Amino acid sequence: MANQSEADAPAAMEALAQAAAGAAAGDAAPLKRSASTLERAGTALQRAGSNLQLQRASTLPTDHKELQHAATMPMMFDQEAHRPCCGGLWKTQQLFGFTLGVLCLVILTCVRPLEEYPQANDMLGITAICASFWVFEVIPVYMTALLPLVLMPFLKVTSSEIAAQAYFSWVSMLVVGVFLVDIALEQVHLPRRVALSLLLRVGVVRPGALLGCFMGLCWFFSMFVNSIAVTLLITPFAIGLMNAAEEQVRNTAEAEEEEYCAALESGATQESRSGATERAVRDVQKFADCLLLGIAFAATCGGIATITGTLNHYFLAGEPIVAAKLTWGRWFAFGIPISIVTVLLAYASLYARYVRGLRFAGIDHEVLKAEHDELLSEVGPFSRDELLVALVQILQFVLFIIRPFAISPFITTQFGSTLVNDATIACAPALLLFFIPSVVRPGQAVLAWPAVH
Repeated sequence: MANQSEADAPAAMEALAQAAAGAAAGDAAPLKRSASTLERAGTALQRAGSNLQLQRASTLPTDHKELQHAATMPMMFDQEAHRPCCGGLWKTQQLFGFTLGVLCLVILTCVRPLEEYPQANDMLGITAICASFWVFEVIPVYMTALLPLVLMPFLKVTSSEIAAQAYFSWVSMLVVGVFLVDIALEQVHLPRRVALSLLLRVGVVRPGALLGCFMGLCWFFSMFVNSIAVTLLITPFAIGLMNAAEEQVRNTAEAEEEEYCAALESGATQESRSGATERAVRDVQKFADCLLLGIAFAATCGGIATITGTLNHYFLAGEPIVAAKLTWGRWFAFGIPISIVTVLLAYASLYARYVRGLRFAGIDHEVLKAEHDELLSEVGPFSRDELLVALVQILQFVLFIIRPFAISPFITTQFGSTLVNDATIACAPALLLFFIPSVVRPGQAVLAWPAVH
């Protein structure tokens, strides 16, 4: 196949050369022959391109049929379908599927055709809405599979813990719900924008204030987002900021040294100025080490506060030998005091070890403004997507807090057992992200399946 594409390419070049020679002659007959020659050249080039695409597809693993199909016809996978309804999120068939599914659910749960089996009516409605969403692809089929976990406890069909056993366990589904919202936060770069906005309001940021700002943000976001994800998201931004600060220190020192050279200072003075420059650069590098340690410490301390902050907590939540069942609210009430004390101790130790005695003056407003302009060029101004993702995150946090006394007591079995636990509370706000149309990416939801996958 590769030899065939290599043979087609010279043939196309030869045909193009003949066409150019005929066109240069200017005669009518050669011009007609040149037109046919150009047509043959175009056909040869198309054949060569197709062979190259097939050759590229053949290099992929044989078990990835979808990848091979996409490699042979890339344009079909690059074009977005026209979505005229609901802010461009849904096509007409998807809007019809959404309406049909919701109507079936409402009718079956309200009319109740099976009077002898009331729970069967609710389960039939859940089946109908899932089938409608699957057939018409209202949202990704993988997310449609989470609807029973959310609807069955609220409709009193069964408990969240029993419903989650059809997936993995309620702890695993708690992880899924929290991670979906975490992915949305990372996709809109909300922590980075919040950090830059706070630093720009301060102006010239001193080392102690800069360390406190980064540690405070990492600590806060790690309570709701996984601490590892927060660290990976904030660390590149902090490294770029410190590289800009080091460049600023070098430029300032070089400018001052040029002024001294212009004033015809002695060589000893110039040598002392060079030594001062190296000390200033070392101070910046020392503070950069301090800042990276502070980000890691703060993310760890913030992850202590909640059961969803660190992966290790999930294993304890699902441990059957624990006498009292752990919930998000109980863990938060126990973990938040420890988290506050540890993050303050971490800041104090880093300040005493690294920041005290530094001759690094801080980061100027110009450096922060340059970083902010770079952020605007990458992701654009503050959008409705970021606001909606933040609201969904706040909603998830509030539901975790109020569930034990505002939701669970009112949704129980006839024997008084609670039906809704933290797994349903985590997945319900996450599903909302797939129903809200995006402003930044028209025709898609705020959280699209490719970002999750």
